[in-house]
Amino acid sequence: MQARRHSIRFAALGIASFVVAIVATLPASLIAGNSDWRSGVGGTVWNGEVGIAGGSRLEWHFAPLRSLTSLGFAVDWTATGPDTDLGGQVLIRPGGVRLDRVAGSADASLLAALQPNLPFACDMPWQVDIPVLSTIAGSAMAEGRVAIEPGSCVTRPGNVATPTPAMLLTADHIGRQSRIRLVPDGQRRRTLMDATISEDGSLRFTMTGDGAAMLPFTGLPGGASVQGSF
Repeated sequence: MQARRHSIRFAALGIASFVVAIVATLPASLIAGNSDWRSGVGGTVWNGEVGIAGGSRLEWHFAPLRSLTSLGFAVDWTATGPDTDLGGQVLIRPGGVRLDRVAGSADASLLAALQPNLPFACDMPWQVDIPVLSTIAGSAMAEGRVAIEPGSCVTRPGNVATPTPAMLLTADHIGRQSRIRLVPDGQRRRTLMDATISEDGSLRFTMTGDGAAMLPFTGLPGGASVQGSF
């Protein structure tokens, strides 16, 4: 009986090692499919890189211990390029994604990779400090800030350009909700956009009158409110 148990354990270990070896050699293109924002891809699912239209490059490296303890697929990542030097950690689970320790500078062109269906494209530098951003139901939350320097945004289609001022995006987690606000730099009481994220993953987003006037490229009128979930 003891010998049989050892045989079963060795067989299970061998199968697990085989699966890990197969996954480790899968091409990175499996998780970075063809899209307008992608300019190239290389490496594997565990250690790969993808080019982003505009000149930036995203690289990731598998974190095995964090994956094991967090019961998910965890990687350390960096994004580099023009006006971009950003890095952090990410945990991917079937129920969502969690970003941790995201800090550095970034160009707004990264929005195309995060949200490729946005009806506008922006050109402005960001200074990012986000300790945590999670879309995982049950623990969805946001905490941090993004300082946005002056720039411009262009509608798609139409190519109507709008200059944008310096702004500040803040996220504070209080109780079971996270409050996210976009304000002009130095005018904390003048809200342009307001959003709340509940821990269950529900999201409510509101555009103010000031926001609609200052950010017309979003296509949202003042008072418009959108509800949804991650």
